[in-house]
Amino acid sequence: MKRRDFLISTAAVAALSIANIPIVSFANVARDPHDEDFWNFVRSQYDVTSDVTNLEAGYWGIMSIPVTQAYLKHTHFVNQNSSYYVRRNYWNDYGKIIARLAKKLGVGEDELVLTRNASEAMSSLINGYNKLEPGDTVIYADQDYGSMQSEMRYLKQYRGVDVIDIAIPEPASYEAVIDAYRVALDQNPKCKMILLTHVSNRTGIITPVREIAGMCRARGVDVLLDAAHSWGQFEFDLQDLGVDFIGFNMHKWMGVPLGVGLLYIRKNRVFDIDPLRGEAGPENDDVRTRIHTGTVNFASVLTIPDALDFRENIGQKNIENRLRSLRNQWVSQVLDNDKVEILTPEDERMYAAITSFRIKGKNSYEENFALMNLLHDKYGIFTVAISGLAKGGGIRVSPSLYNTREDMDKLAAAINDITA
Repeated sequence: MKRRDFLISTAAVAALSIANIPIVSFANVARDPHDEDFWNFVRSQYDVTSDVTNLEAGYWGIMSIPVTQAYLKHTHFVNQNSSYYVRRNYWNDYGKIIARLAKKLGVGEDELVLTRNASEAMSSLINGYNKLEPGDTVIYADQDYGSMQSEMRYLKQYRGVDVIDIAIPEPASYEAVIDAYRVALDQNPKCKMILLTHVSNRTGIITPVREIAGMCRARGVDVLLDAAHSWGQFEFDLQDLGVDFIGFNMHKWMGVPLGVGLLYIRKNRVFDIDPLRGEAGPENDDVRTRIHTGTVNFASVLTIPDALDFRENIGQKNIENRLRSLRNQWVSQVLDNDKVEILTPEDERMYAAITSFRIKGKNSYEENFALMNLLHDKYGIFTVAISGLAKGGGIRVSPSLYNTREDMDKLAAAINDITA
């Protein structure tokens, strides 16, 4: 068989096997989130490779089996009905999906628009933010996503502003992070806008957004919030955050197919974000004019309700507690290891699933890349090396609902073995 034909047939068999897996209703399972049997059932709803222990769910979150089956069904439907469906009925379905998302987030339907990812949403916010004048200042931090840091730096050329980058204290604490932004604001009285990351993709630190946004609001400074990793990891009240501009991912912790993000702009702030390069006149306050994705994967969008249904069957607070519990399972076993630095605070307000570590003295990306490979090659554990922090890199660990307590014990044992 030719290689191309083999790959096609293999993919077809894989899709067929997923499509034919019977779904067991949550109604038939005892829902005790403190019972490991319940989480074993949840894990059974994922088809995960046995080739490696995957602790790198931060890149994106795989779909559960029911969601994958729904995605295959929607893919067939869209392929079958093609432009006839998209031009005549898709936007009606899109509106229903937006309505459900708006209700879930507690915002207006006219304040949301789907994107392909959080990066696309944040790029439109950063580049479109039009309240900047030459000589103003904008601020970002080393914990922010690399691509968004680049977008912020570009504002010096694009808007003529001064761009200030700060380092989050290490080790971090709730108060120290707030103070870092307070000092930055004090030292830069011409600041008009800051980038905040709700959950750092580097260390998993949950930023005290509400407190920092309150400081900013009192000084007339706007916050653009990168929430790529927060929605789905833990519960939060969007309105309580006090932020008017947010970019979300839905294919990370929400379990939606790849290629779906979300942009939020509070209705009375739409005019502060330029329409996307001629998409509409400046008097147009339709949030949809602040993004233009072109032709998207319609099947991914149509699968959003299926992913929401799956998560709601488990319960967001249950998911949050489970992710924290898995994280604590491995961290508790290496905390007393004096050769290991945990880069994520132990304050429950500041972590969920993601936590990063480094071996003391191993700060370079090259050293951590080698450690990542060692964990994979010798112990069968897949993580990812991180860089970009003021004090050096580390290893990011991102468990998901398909991971077991044994997976976390395996990681802790590997770390202790390596440092021994």
